[in-house]
Amino acid sequence: MEDKEHAHRDAHFQEELDSLKASMAHIASLLEQVLRNALSKGPSNRPVTFFQIQATTQVKERVREQGQDP
Repeated sequence: MEDKEHAHRDAHFQEELDSLKASMAHIASLLEQVLRNALSKGPSNRPVTFFQIQATTQVKERVREQGQDP
């Protein structure tokens, strides 16, 4: 029974990890687009603002729920 629970946790962890990897790839792609656009327009006097993504907080909470250090 314990092996079955362990396998279930491992499968869930792998799903979360794959989801996180896909999210990070998407974020990296968006960042590349933003940087490409910013560089093509030249310098600007407007300040750049970055917003923290809520998904990051959610991932940390999930990791804590699973009993692992973030």
